Amino acid sequence: MTFRPILIVAIGLLLQACGARAEPEGAVNGPIQIESVAIRLNETDPSVTSVGHFAYAGGVALSSPGSGHFGGLSDLSLTPGGTITAVTDGGDLLTGHLVLDHGRLAGIDQARLQTLTGLDGQPLASKRQGDAEGIVRWPNGDQMVSFERDHRIWLYPAAGGPPKAMPNPEMAMEDNNGMEGLSLAAAQGPDAYWVGVEPGTVWLCHLKSVCVEHSNLPKPPKPPAGYRLSALREAPNGDLLLLFHNWNATLKISSIALEIVRNPASAHPRIVDELKLTPPLNVDNFEGIEAKARKGGGLRLYLLTDDNFSKTQRNLFMAFDWTPAGLKP
Repeated sequence: MTFRPILIVAIGLLLQACGARAEPEGAVNGPIQIESVAIRLNETDPSVTSVGHFAYAGGVALSSPGSGHFGGLSDLSLTPGGTITAVTDGGDLLTGHLVLDHGRLAGIDQARLQTLTGLDGQPLASKRQGDAEGIVRWPNGDQMVSFERDHRIWLYPAAGGPPKAMPNPEMAMEDNNGMEGLSLAAAQGPDAYWVGVEPGTVWLCHLKSVCVEHSNLPKPPKPPAGYRLSALREAPNGDLLLLFHNWNATLKISSIALEIVRNPASAHPRIVDELKLTPPLNVDNFEGIEAKARKGGGLRLYLLTDDNFSKTQRNLFMAFDWTPAGLKP
């Protein structure tokens, strides 16, 4: 057993060489300062302002040099009043206020970080317990979070107190290959929610009944090997947005594919549009998505990346305005 400290040091040096930074330790509860640096859709070509029917509506690279807990942003929810809530791989809850500049995304202010609590009401103390991947807010203010590694879904009451365990897909999930996507499914019922599992299965769940795999979704052109489901969201009009992410370790580049599915729970769902981001466009490890209705039709989409607490990745927050074909922008 005398080799263990040496092994730990060696692993730490290897991670440092690869650009990783330390996972956050301990609990946190208080305000933080977030720096928001504007980014273009294509840093080498400012004339690129859209991809198909998706117009770039601003974006920022987020950081908080004074907080060791900031990072690993895995999903987000957004209220009509502009309150943003995100969960992290470290088991923390980030809250803040969306900043817009003439309608374009400009950052987050009034930010706070607070460590999520367990069933005993105490802050989650380990990576295995705190690896949060999805978040939604119910109309009554309750918030629901999905976790992987220790695969589960918990509902945090708006009135406070410890969380309650909720139904989740009854399937075998690998340690770091679990419930990445979580969304309310208002079009399917007042207590319904969607769950997306990383290998690609989608489940329809209800608060008081078991989850059922939803196998009749249309099959898009199969993405290249290595893509995985990283987020999903039901839009206000009932469309289901499925986000897939790919990391090419050899080339060290990311790419995403976002599918918009019309009538997802019907017998004949169909893909109505697709957004693909690949280099040289700004792209990283996108794991969060939110969708809001736009005046006149279409959607405002917000995409969020998880930097994995790595010095070589970024926390990007980007917005796109989707105008369906045939509808004037």
